[in-house]
Amino acid sequence: MLDQLAYLNSQFGPAAVPQILFIAILLYLVLGLIQGTQADILLRGVLFLFIVLNLVGRVFQLTLIIWVLENALPGIILVIAIIFAPELRRLLERLGRTGGYIAHPFGQADTPTVERLVDDVTRAAGDLSRRSWGALMVLERKSGLEEIVETGTRLNATISPALLLTIFYPNSELHDLAVIIRSNSVLAAGCVLPMSEATDRDQHLGSRHRAGLGISEQSDAITVIVSEETGGISMAVDGKLARHLTEDQLRRRLRALFRTRATGRRTFREGLPAWLRRN
Repeated sequence: MLDQLAYLNSQFGPAAVPQILFIAILLYLVLGLIQGTQADILLRGVLFLFIVLNLVGRVFQLTLIIWVLENALPGIILVIAIIFAPELRRLLERLGRTGGYIAHPFGQADTPTVERLVDDVTRAAGDLSRRSWGALMVLERKSGLEEIVETGTRLNATISPALLLTIFYPNSELHDLAVIIRSNSVLAAGCVLPMSEATDRDQHLGSRHRAGLGISEQSDAITVIVSEETGGISMAVDGKLARHLTEDQLRRRLRALFRTRATGRRTFREGLPAWLRRN
């Protein structure tokens, strides 16, 4: 043990500082991605078990345990990759989207198109809320949702509040599931969404809210949810759920997320994905 500490001390120098900072930042971002998911609990368990076994093996000089910890690392990494596959996929997807933002940090959005989309979705959500009609609207952004579209009925219809009200009318065949919206088109209705991987703290949520959270965990889509029980309006993005929104609050949040201004330009900070803009 003393020899190992002496070796580490001899290797530590000015060049090691940026490497340590890089690893610390990387770990912080990864932990931030899995916070509030099942992987959060699993990772704590794996780290706790590893630390305990390492301490016990070193203190009591248990050769077999030390050998397993030192030589079974590739297998452990493989097991971790299998257990955390959804989180690793989400991490790579977000890194890919970040690359797109960095490549065009000051890009312009099609302001009239986005304004119409935001206005139609907001007006529909307000009308649905006042009538206490349940709704689940998924607004596609950079991540493609074709595999979700294939689970429902293709419409390829121009978006309007009247169309959305018709789809979510309680006696409609498609009202229980989700609609997928791209730009000014309702691509499909009656679509099945993946359920959220959130931990036990979200068990009180209904299936509509869990589905809205689920698609936001696996893509950068924005989900607008209207509760059938209370008429409350919620919005899910990046695996986070904002509840009890007013119509005006929903409109302002959607505009901010689509990064539109009167000029259609974005600041560099607004160009970053939401998971990097969190304080």
